[in-house]
Amino acid sequence: MKLEDLYSVLKEVLPNKAFYGTNAYDSTDNASMPFIVYQEVTKRPSLYSDNKPDIYKSSVQITLVTKAKDTKLEKKLERKLLDKGLAFSLLSESHNADKSLNRTYEIYMEEILNAK
Repeated sequence: MKLEDLYSVLKEVLPNKAFYGTNAYDSTDNASMPFIVYQEVTKRPSLYSDNKPDIYKSSVQITLVTKAKDTKLEKKLERKLLDKGLAFSLLSESHNADKSLNRTYEIYMEEILNAK
Protein backbone atom coordinates (compact mmCIF):
# COMPACT_ATOMS: atom_id res chain seq x y z
CA MET A 1 0.00 0.00 0.00
CA LYS A 2 1.18 3.51 -0.81
CA LEU A 3 0.59 6.70 1.16
CA GLU A 4 -1.96 7.79 -1.45
CA ASP A 5 -3.93 4.60 -0.82
CA LEU A 6 -3.77 5.16 2.93
CA TYR A 7 -5.12 8.68 2.42
CA SER A 8 -8.12 7.19 0.60
CA VAL A 9 -8.78 4.88 3.54
CA LEU A 10 -8.53 7.70 6.10
CA LYS A 11 -10.82 10.05 4.20
CA GLU A 12 -13.50 7.33 4.25
CA VAL A 13 -13.46 7.73 8.06
CA LEU A 14 -13.40 11.56 8.08
CA PRO A 15 -14.05 13.02 4.60
CA ASN A 16 -12.01 16.18 3.91
CA LYS A 17 -10.37 15.93 7.34
CA ALA A 18 -7.34 13.70 6.72
CA PHE A 19 -4.02 15.52 6.35
CA TYR A 20 -0.42 14.58 5.80
CA GLY A 21 1.91 15.90 8.52
CA THR A 22 -0.30 18.71 9.88
CA ASN A 23 -3.90 19.84 10.04
CA ALA A 24 -3.10 23.24 8.47
CA TYR A 25 -4.29 23.17 4.89
CA ASP A 26 -3.58 26.83 4.22
CA SER A 27 -2.04 29.69 6.19
CA THR A 28 -5.29 31.08 7.60
CA ASP A 29 -7.71 28.20 7.99
CA ASN A 30 -7.21 24.99 9.94
CA ALA A 31 -9.56 22.06 10.12
CA SER A 32 -11.98 21.83 13.00
CA MET A 33 -11.96 18.73 15.18
CA PRO A 34 -12.20 15.87 14.72
CA PHE A 35 -9.48 15.29 12.13
CA ILE A 36 -6.77 12.79 11.25
CA VAL A 37 -3.08 13.54 10.70
CA TYR A 38 -0.79 10.87 9.25
CA GLN A 39 2.90 10.81 8.42
CA GLU A 40 5.59 8.41 7.35
CA VAL A 41 8.17 8.29 10.14
CA THR A 42 10.58 5.64 8.85
CA LYS A 43 11.28 4.01 5.50
CA ARG A 44 13.96 1.35 5.29
CA PRO A 45 15.02 -1.18 2.68
CA SER A 46 14.33 -4.74 3.79
CA LEU A 47 15.17 -6.96 0.82
CA TYR A 48 17.96 -6.58 -1.70
CA SER A 49 18.96 -8.15 -4.98
CA ASP A 50 22.10 -7.19 -6.89
CA ASN A 51 22.89 -4.71 -4.08
CA LYS A 52 19.73 -2.73 -4.79
CA PRO A 53 16.64 -2.57 -2.59
CA ASP A 54 13.60 -4.50 -3.81
CA ILE A 55 11.33 -3.84 -0.84
CA TYR A 56 11.03 -0.89 1.52
CA LYS A 57 9.21 -1.12 4.84
CA SER A 58 7.63 2.05 6.21
CA SER A 59 6.29 2.97 9.60
CA VAL A 60 3.35 5.38 9.45
CA GLN A 61 1.78 7.16 12.40
CA ILE A 62 -1.90 8.06 12.29
CA THR A 63 -3.22 10.50 14.88
CA LEU A 64 -6.92 10.95 15.51
CA VAL A 65 -7.56 14.36 17.12
CA THR A 66 -10.90 14.89 18.86
CA LYS A 67 -12.37 17.47 21.24
CA ALA A 68 -13.04 14.72 23.79
CA LYS A 69 -12.84 10.94 24.00
CA ASP A 70 -14.86 9.51 21.10
CA THR A 71 -14.90 5.71 21.26
CA LYS A 72 -17.35 5.46 18.36
CA LEU A 73 -14.99 7.34 16.02
CA GLU A 74 -11.98 5.41 17.35
CA LYS A 75 -13.71 2.11 16.57
CA LYS A 76 -14.72 3.38 13.12
CA LEU A 77 -11.08 4.20 12.31
CA GLU A 78 -9.79 0.94 13.74
CA ARG A 79 -12.39 -1.13 11.87
CA LYS A 80 -11.61 0.65 8.58
CA LEU A 81 -7.88 -0.01 8.99
CA LEU A 82 -8.50 -3.68 9.73
CA ASP A 83 -11.00 -4.02 6.87
CA LYS A 84 -8.29 -2.73 4.50
CA GLY A 85 -5.73 -5.23 5.84
CA LEU A 86 -3.81 -2.69 7.93
CA ALA A 87 -2.93 -4.10 11.33
CA PHE A 88 -2.28 -1.28 13.77
CA SER A 89 -0.68 -0.71 17.15
CA LEU A 90 -1.93 1.94 19.54
CA LEU A 91 1.10 4.01 20.53
CA SER A 92 -0.38 6.62 22.82
CA GLU A 93 -3.35 8.65 23.90
CA SER A 94 -2.73 12.11 25.34
CA HIS A 95 -4.45 15.38 26.07
CA ASN A 96 -3.39 18.66 24.47
CA ALA A 97 -3.26 22.04 26.21
CA ASP A 98 -6.76 22.86 24.87
CA LYS A 99 -8.11 19.61 26.43
CA SER A 100 -8.45 17.94 23.02
CA LEU A 101 -7.30 14.33 22.70
CA ASN A 102 -4.65 12.78 20.45
CA ARG A 103 -4.90 9.03 19.85
CA THR A 104 -1.87 7.84 17.87
CA TYR A 105 -1.66 4.57 15.96
CA GLU A 106 1.21 2.99 14.04
CA ILE A 107 0.97 0.82 10.95
CA TYR A 108 3.62 -0.81 8.79
CA MET A 109 3.50 -0.81 5.02
CA GLU A 110 5.67 -2.46 2.37
CA GLU A 111 6.52 -1.00 -1.01
CA ILE A 112 7.76 -3.45 -3.64
CA LEU A 113 9.97 -1.61 -6.11
CA ASN A 114 10.75 -4.16 -8.78
CA ALA A 115 7.59 -6.24 -9.01
CA LYS A 116 7.77 -8.72 -11.83
